[in-house]
Amino acid sequence: MIAASLIIAALMGAPFAPRAVVPVASPSVAATAVPAAFNPQATARAHVASITVTPTVPGTATTVIESPTGTIVATLGTAVPVTAGTPLQYTWDGANAADGTYGVRVSLTDAQGATSDTVVPVTVDTTAPVVSLGALRPALTKRGPVALRAATDDASGAATIRMDVASQTEVAIGSVDVPVSADGASGTADWNLRLRKRLLLPGVFKLRATITDGAGNIGTSAPRLLRVDRPVTTRIIYSLPDAGNAVGLTFDDCGSNRDMQRIVNAFRAAKARTTFFCNGVNVRDNVSADRAALTAGNTIGSHTWLHPQLPTLGYDEQSSQIRGDVDAWWKVAKASPTPFFRPPYGLHNATTLRAAGDAGFAWMILWDVDPSDYLMPAPANLVQHVVQHSRKGSIVVMHANSNTAATVPAMIRALRAKGLEPKSMDEMFGAAAYLAPLGS
Repeated sequence: MIAASLIIAALMGAPFAPRAVVPVASPSVAATAVPAAFNPQATARAHVASITVTPTVPGTATTVIESPTGTIVATLGTAVPVTAGTPLQYTWDGANAADGTYGVRVSLTDAQGATSDTVVPVTVDTTAPVVSLGALRPALTKRGPVALRAATDDASGAATIRMDVASQTEVAIGSVDVPVSADGASGTADWNLRLRKRLLLPGVFKLRATITDGAGNIGTSAPRLLRVDRPVTTRIIYSLPDAGNAVGLTFDDCGSNRDMQRIVNAFRAAKARTTFFCNGVNVRDNVSADRAALTAGNTIGSHTWLHPQLPTLGYDEQSSQIRGDVDAWWKVAKASPTPFFRPPYGLHNATTLRAAGDAGFAWMILWDVDPSDYLMPAPANLVQHVVQHSRKGSIVVMHANSNTAATVPAMIRALRAKGLEPKSMDEMFGAAAYLAPLGS
């Protein structure tokens, strides 16, 4: 019924009128209800309806609230003497009224005894709107624009529509305001991929539509995935001193599904997050750990397909190695390692930077702490080295092997005892990881 009302209103080009109440206009008396929809349970402005009754002739006025079937649910004024042009003011708090559309009925009896009625609708709405977000068009783009469309069949209609943009690990990046259609049922916009005047960098992003209805209730859609892929300039990062007391514990290779899963579990238990730079061949072979890492909110980055020494390769071979990792993550988890890249052994040359940038990697993540955990040091020594050498903003390079995985709980505890907090690259960079410099 609601959907049909929306379609009819859209075809007629008229504002969306709540269902089941037929407005009635009388030349003897006018009435308004502001807002037209309200939430009695809210503490904001829309928690009551302010009702104004304005007679154009003298007489007496009775004002009631009635259900669509004509049952009176509240009486605001009975046989109140009125003079022409002098308004009456009432409020209705919707006490004990179920969600739905009601009629404010004003019956005015003039000096000759003739009675005429005016009816205006007012909606009680305590339910969050159900929001649908249409398919993004296109869902894969370089610079946009991307067509956005959100809709609702909420009884109060949409007052505002906002498109929220987050990384694949739910880092909030920004939002886009979407104009609401005249009927209050939907909104559309062509988005140029800019947030706060900065262009979105390559990566996979989650878009959700958030609608605030006329009564102040808020609903959010399920996410849609947007992929951005274009060449960028790659910048080298060794540490992030502006990240406060954060330390980035990072793990390369991911050769064992079991060991990677142990690291994921350890960070989850510690209520912390980390970063994995996995080789594409291991991404392909360790699907359950890959997905578990993402589900837990950890960052992923590229570490090439087969872990070669990149400077020994030409541009085409380096590009193939880097892009193979991108393809692997999309196939197994509908995710992307962009914008984070780590070359095997940390080895790179100018060709590496060009190949990484052409593949969409804005950040080459190196490190300032290396405990050489691939040599399988005693667990206590490994923890001691990491904690002793880590500073605010440090990036620690390690590997997802069994020896290192066993030390993670103790390592996290020791870093926290030193006043340092393990965080993922997403957390350390924040929204800045995904936004190009101004003017780019």
